[in-house]
Amino acid sequence: MSYPIVICEDNPTQLKNIKIILESYIMFHDDPLELKLAALNPNEVINYLSEKPLSHGIYFLDIDLGTNINGIDLAKKIRKMDVQANIIFTTTHDEMAPVTLKNKVGAIDFIEKDQSIEDYRDKLYDALKYAENITNKTMEKENSNFTFEIGNQIYNFDQSEIVLIETSSVPHRLTLETINGNYEFYNKISDLEKEYPFLLKLNRSCLINPNNIRNANFTTRLITFKNDSAKKFPIGKSRKLKSEIKKILQH
Repeated sequence: MSYPIVICEDNPTQLKNIKIILESYIMFHDDPLELKLAALNPNEVINYLSEKPLSHGIYFLDIDLGTNINGIDLAKKIRKMDVQANIIFTTTHDEMAPVTLKNKVGAIDFIEKDQSIEDYRDKLYDALKYAENITNKTMEKENSNFTFEIGNQIYNFDQSEIVLIETSSVPHRLTLETINGNYEFYNKISDLEKEYPFLLKLNRSCLINPNNIRNANFTTRLITFKNDSAKKFPIGKSRKLKSEIKKILQH
């Protein structure tokens, strides 16, 4: 996965400068960064995100954009479209810093343009590194959870709560068993197997969380889980199951 970068600056010269600085950083670092858009007008950013939604984007925004939409207004709109956005303001108006806090747009940095090019570059680099760092931590947390939707409700479980997921009797639906209850939702076993590496494919219609195995009988080929559920497993899965259980015991 690459981390998308978007710039919005109404001064063509300053837009070119920040673009060159960021492209230089991307070129000489192995970080998964990608400059998606360098815009002179905030509407370009809004239209771009409407057509090509981004997640965990890094946004460098000037506050005074010379239109009826300033950088703070743009940040609010971005936040609605990319809830995990990393907002970084670049401006000559240092007195605007308290205003950004008052508007609660969640900016992670505020960089003044009125400084030497070397200092300005270093500040941009520092902000970029910080944005990467917090994005990585956020994604690690997200990946440790299991999330799904039922109607207009979003459910979020820690992976330690997940026991197993199997196909339901209702077409295209899955049954989720957790430590404390069961749920049904629409998805595919194959997609969840790719998305959640902590799940082990027991057979074509069932994924299990090895960490919630209470007992595995390799004679009867029966697994009992911590929620008292039980599942038979094919003989071909015996070696993989033993390997997974040994990993758990080692930790």
